[in-house]
Amino acid sequence: MYEFLATASELLFKDANVLLKLREWFFSQAGNILLALIIFFVGRYIIRWIKNFAVRVMTRANYDSAAMSFVTQIINYLLLIGLILICLNQIGVPTTSFVAAFGAFGLGIGLALQNNMSNLASGLLILIFKPFRAGHVIQVGDVVGSVTAIQFMYTIIVTKDQKQIYIPNSVLTSQNVTNITNTKVRVIPFVFDIGYNNDHHEAIKILKNVFAKDKRILNAKYMEIGISEFGDNSVRISAFAEVKTSQFLEVRYSIMSDVKDAFDKHGIDIPYPQRVVYIQHADTSTDEIKETKKKVTTTNQEI
Repeated sequence: MYEFLATASELLFKDANVLLKLREWFFSQAGNILLALIIFFVGRYIIRWIKNFAVRVMTRANYDSAAMSFVTQIINYLLLIGLILICLNQIGVPTTSFVAAFGAFGLGIGLALQNNMSNLASGLLILIFKPFRAGHVIQVGDVVGSVTAIQFMYTIIVTKDQKQIYIPNSVLTSQNVTNITNTKVRVIPFVFDIGYNNDHHEAIKILKNVFAKDKRILNAKYMEIGISEFGDNSVRISAFAEVKTSQFLEVRYSIMSDVKDAFDKHGIDIPYPQRVVYIQHADTSTDEIKETKKKVTTTNQEI
């Protein structure tokens, strides 16, 4: 920076004609410069008023806060660029060259940043078609969180563990996005494992009683419930409970706890992984091989 200032001062003060020309230009354009400054400050006030007016209009039209932030940013930057061009034109700087240079620069930037332009276009599509809004809980792939802002390039969501995740807007328009908030009723898919030596009829009856006692279950009388699979170590019983979206997690945690208590009370086993090992013993007196069966209960151990 110091070298730049030294070079600039040397060029300016070495040639007195440069200083004279600058002085002549300043005095000749003093009125225009003052007018340009007035236009700039008045223009900033007008831009602020236009932004506030746009916010009021969008609020009446029921736009969400993320959309309003996105639109006001676009309005602010476009009007500010126009205001600067007007001020430059007022002091005698030809703006046509600036517009041409700006257009060429924008074209070059657009070609170099195609992905970012795609994100910008995708952000506009999100605001137009409104698949989700600020405050909605959405799922994108394995990420589930609440939308806090829709920006030029990214949409920000906050997960349950309070992590801010920035998802490119182009991803949100090219992949499946699940809007969890839009659905008033959700289905909780439960899977319960019981031992093969337990009576599955009794287990299903116990489960139905647990669901019937919880008034938050909307389909307790006609719930789909039954054996869904014969697993390696257990019989799997599936149940699909309908609840209000706002009560999804609390009902899920509550039902899991109630089922565990009910199974313990009625002696229904929730089995661990099991292996059956056959051990052969050779009888030396008769040369016969005797086989015994031994059931080994393991928890992620190799036998």
